[in-house]
Amino acid sequence: MKEVMKSLKKLFEILGKWKYEYIAASMLLILSVGFRLLEPKILQIAIDKIITFFITGKNIIPGDDKVAGYIYILLPELKIENAVIILVYLGIIFLAIALLRGITMLSSSTISAASTEKAIKKLRDRLFNHLQHLPMKFFGTTPTGELIQRCTGDVETVRKFATMQVTESIRLTAIFTGAFIMMFMVNSIYALIAVMLFPVMIIASFYFFRKEGEIWTKHEAEQDKLTAMVQENLSGIRVVKAFAKENYEIEKFTQQNEEKRRWGLKLLKLHMLYWPGSDVLVYTQLAISLFAGGYFVLNNQLSVGEFTAFYTYASYVTWPMRRLAQLVSEMGMTRVAIERIYSILDYPREDYSGSSNGGRELKGKIEFKDVTFKYEDDEENILNGISFKINQGEKVALLGPTGSGKSTIISLLMKFYEPVSGMIMIDNKELGEYSPGYIRSKIGVVLQRAFLFSTSIRDNIAYSNPDTHIDQIVESAKVANIHDIINEIFPQSYETVIGEKGVTLSGGQKQRVTLARTLIKNPDILVLDDSTSAVDTETEFEIQKALRGITRSKTTIVIAHRITSVQDCDRIIVLDKGRVIEEGTHDELIKKNGFYKKIFDIQISIEDEINEDIEKANTDNKKSKNISNALSTLK
Repeated sequence: MKEVMKSLKKLFEILGKWKYEYIAASMLLILSVGFRLLEPKILQIAIDKIITFFITGKNIIPGDDKVAGYIYILLPELKIENAVIILVYLGIIFLAIALLRGITMLSSSTISAASTEKAIKKLRDRLFNHLQHLPMKFFGTTPTGELIQRCTGDVETVRKFATMQVTESIRLTAIFTGAFIMMFMVNSIYALIAVMLFPVMIIASFYFFRKEGEIWTKHEAEQDKLTAMVQENLSGIRVVKAFAKENYEIEKFTQQNEEKRRWGLKLLKLHMLYWPGSDVLVYTQLAISLFAGGYFVLNNQLSVGEFTAFYTYASYVTWPMRRLAQLVSEMGMTRVAIERIYSILDYPREDYSGSSNGGRELKGKIEFKDVTFKYEDDEENILNGISFKINQGEKVALLGPTGSGKSTIISLLMKFYEPVSGMIMIDNKELGEYSPGYIRSKIGVVLQRAFLFSTSIRDNIAYSNPDTHIDQIVESAKVANIHDIINEIFPQSYETVIGEKGVTLSGGQKQRVTLARTLIKNPDILVLDDSTSAVDTETEFEIQKALRGITRSKTTIVIAHRITSVQDCDRIIVLDKGRVIEEGTHDELIKKNGFYKKIFDIQISIEDEINEDIEKANTDNKKSKNISNALSTLK
């Protein structure tokens, strides 16, 4: 019950800004129910006053039924010659009641629907805004597919409940209460008999609510996995096809879909037991009301007209009992959806406080002092007391095997994560004193995995400032050695839309576009995280040549695996297992005959072998050509 109240409180928080609209919609809805409750009285009057009078000649006027008495006042005097006029009057009254009921119901629905759409729009905006301000740690532990499901499917579940069930619960309460009062005014014992099974229905509904909530939570968790699987598969469809793993992926999807189906069947079985059971209770209640009403009529405790109206009210009372189960079912699903949404909204935002350094540029002096870091508490350290300095304007390379901590250093420098211990300094000031927004605006990173948005090449390059002039965009593209390709290959040049994640571009083209995107930002510190790994050696040389003029006055950090990419750096810091194991220029490290020298020798030997193979292949081709020419001459 506490969980239900918490969920309702959060739902009212979502709808809270429009509470006056909901109050107005509720009042109109209650008014509509009031008009609806008058309709059986018209039928009662028609039977007791008109039909009975013309059959028996007796005028039955209930003494205790004040509502029917007020309607009697509106009718002409009961005479044989007034029969048609009385029926016309009753028809007009019924039509007026129906019209008023329709107008109030329509007005209520319109106000409620408009308010709900506004509230859900605000919820979507709030959810997306919150996601943008969450720390990287959150995204590292929460699958993207799960977040998509919560931002779409769960929000839609809340929307449907708020649109239909919030006002519906008010309507059901009003109908139940109003109908019971109408019955109680005529015959209190009959009124109590008409709701005698209601407590049983309440107990059964709450048991169903609790059980369904448990199953639905599991079902949605499996749905999250399925959504994540689809999202990941479609994002990596090239890899799937390249490895011919379509059947493997289909099998994975089928297994996960089967697990989701298993929980769906459990939910279906619960519904199979509950709904027929609730129908038995509802129709049993109606049967009891029917037999009790017949008994009261036979004992002259009710008129036929009163019994007819009474039975209609009994069905009004019983119908909310039937709808209560559906309302409870929808509430169970909505409670799960609200909890899943608030698991995002309740996650602490990234701390954006700190100095903006008066908007001044960074000089670029960087120092790591005994920094230790790990992504999760139960994991081993990624960085183990790492220390190094990078001077202002210096070009420094970070080199090391996969998992040595190179990209982690950049993530810490960008304030994506906080170190477990140690200190990071920029311009002799602790990194924690700067605001994340300021640091990220002053550091330009070309990430190892190139990511592009599904928009034009121009918009991708000008992402940091959409109002950037085309001349600046072209200049950055030239430095990244992508300008000629854009003009020659793509018909619409810079206005070409490149598809989701830049699917129409090759890996090398993506890297160059992201390099141009970073350069146009004109950062104070430039980080190139293996930014030319997908381009050929000649293109890499051209890019480095163009970058020299730009990076001459900037602190530049280069992360690479190819030694040819870092030879011209002022210093090279060699990492292994989260520690600095060597440091110096290319020539100094070669003389040390350490880890760097081993990597250098391996790469040189591989290049030599490749060159020998190419030369041998060329020689073989020449020999084959000569033999072919000789054979042709003989012929």
